[in-house]
Amino acid sequence: MNKKVIPFLLFIVFSLPVFSQYAPIDSLKAALADKKANRLELLLEIGDQYLDSIRYHDFVVSCLQEAFDEAVSQQNDSVQVVACNWLGLACFNVGNYEQATNHFYQGLKLLEQVPNEVLQAKVLNNLGMIFNELEDYERSLEFYQESFRIDSLANNSVGLLSSYINLGISYQNLKQFDRARDNYEMAYQLARNQQDRLAMIHVLNNQGTLEYDLENYPKSLAYYQKALDLYHEARDKEGIAFVKSNMGLVYIELEDFERAKAALDESLTIARKLDLYSLSAEILGYLSNYYEKTGDYKQAFEYYHQYNQVYDSLLIEKQNKMIQKLAGQYQFEKKQREILELKQLTHEQEVLLNDTRNREGYLYVIIFLVVIFLAVLFLLLKKERQLARELQEKTRELKKLNVSKDRFFSIIAHDLKNPFNALVSYTNLLRFNFESFSKEDLSQIINDMNDASEQGFALLENLLYWTRSQTNRIKVYKTFFKLKLIVDDVVSLANPNLAAKSQTVNVEIENDLQVFADKDMIATVLRNLVFNSIKFSYPNTEIRIEGRKVGNSIQVSVIDQGVGIDADKQQKFFNYEENTTTVGTAGETGSGLGLIICREFIEKNNGLIWVESEAGKGATFRFTIPYVEPKK
Repeated sequence: MNKKVIPFLLFIVFSLPVFSQYAPIDSLKAALADKKANRLELLLEIGDQYLDSIRYHDFVVSCLQEAFDEAVSQQNDSVQVVACNWLGLACFNVGNYEQATNHFYQGLKLLEQVPNEVLQAKVLNNLGMIFNELEDYERSLEFYQESFRIDSLANNSVGLLSSYINLGISYQNLKQFDRARDNYEMAYQLARNQQDRLAMIHVLNNQGTLEYDLENYPKSLAYYQKALDLYHEARDKEGIAFVKSNMGLVYIELEDFERAKAALDESLTIARKLDLYSLSAEILGYLSNYYEKTGDYKQAFEYYHQYNQVYDSLLIEKQNKMIQKLAGQYQFEKKQREILELKQLTHEQEVLLNDTRNREGYLYVIIFLVVIFLAVLFLLLKKERQLARELQEKTRELKKLNVSKDRFFSIIAHDLKNPFNALVSYTNLLRFNFESFSKEDLSQIINDMNDASEQGFALLENLLYWTRSQTNRIKVYKTFFKLKLIVDDVVSLANPNLAAKSQTVNVEIENDLQVFADKDMIATVLRNLVFNSIKFSYPNTEIRIEGRKVGNSIQVSVIDQGVGIDADKQQKFFNYEENTTTVGTAGETGSGLGLIICREFIEKNNGLIWVESEAGKGATFRFTIPYVEPKK
């Protein structure tokens, strides 16, 4: 299990009147009601003190939005930038990344009119945090590097500290560990020079995760211990819970199970007391891993079950806060603001026109300004459309990854545990009651254990293929090979399954028919299709495998006399978002991944795959790959 790398949130500092530190919210609300008070300063004071508060999130956002509107009416560009940045951070804190991105880009646009290098670096840094949360580490790194460049030119030591931390995080996420270590060391030196205890703790935690990733567990533990000492000095219960959970994971790797259990129990107690649901879920997962390592599988399963319950609730909450259609909303709101700006400009010009005798001359001036404004507006809209397309594509990718992840966890939770439950149950029976079984009983148990092992291995193999395919780690290596030899190998592999159901295979492929494709991928596809036909065919039936050249393609068909497939289910077979599993004619089970892998492998070889079937009349699975003339 991986531990979290802590992002460093950077807040813009704005000169505000001095109130009592962290003034109560009620006193600030009362001050707002006083008409003699400076309302703009009070609104910004509320945003400054309660920016991180989830409880008062809506109130803080309304105050900051009012401060922004007031700054617009006063033409105070600097305060507008501060309000935009704080609005973006408030939205970021509750997971509303689309609105956060909107506010940050609005701040950058204002900075084009009133350049301020320090503020620009901070807003760029905050945009980097958005893309880091979206796991677009390359894009995140670009924002952090630009922020670092600006702070370096301005010799801004505070900005450089956050830049070094965030650059270290990005390089660690990109597996560039040496660069990550260098940036963390620079950040720690700056934090110590500035006596910034919070930043020092962030760096120590991240250095601990870096050494954990590199399997330098004693060194990782040393960094976590330093961070823990600082958390104890600050009496930060949440920080203590976080670092204790990480230390527990390191102790597990070092097989110091007594310390691991103590650290994880202490961390879980604090997390539950503080209602830290996300951290509680992680610790439950670590405890499941601990009990598995110590051989207490009952407790491992119990904690894994608790982990699933907490994780499912957090997953639903996170999905409800995921990015929606940012591009359309962003473009609509920008247009509304630009219309307001145009109306304001027109109004100002009308006032000027009423105050002058040369009305016609000023009318020409207005027209000229409007034309320039529309030209600029056109350029801005063009730029926004490009950003909208990028964000829409990212949203689609995130949704697809969510579906893939959900499918992955569903398989682990429901399919993978079944064969292993059978193995654990049978091995326990044999372990404690071996002498009580007859020879026939032992033979049946061994057969069942073998079936469970084969089922689990087949599922793990398909999961491996699918996972590598999803991460583009499978490369296509095409060669010429004889199709019948591959089919014969698959049939030979399937002979035990065929014999168990008294089935036969008839291969109708010419001996010299050659194809140009990835040999291992085609073998995997054929294996899945043949075993699928065996699963859904009745005993004492024949399975035909045909292969021939059809036009400019090689067409392969696997034809069975099984249960068939309803028309409304056929389209779902090759779609991982809707794929469902069905029990075979002899009670066989499966994960549904086999046909999904077939589709992906055939598509990687520039081919097509489909099914022809009717319920009760068997099924024919066909795929084609382009024909290439063999070299002589």
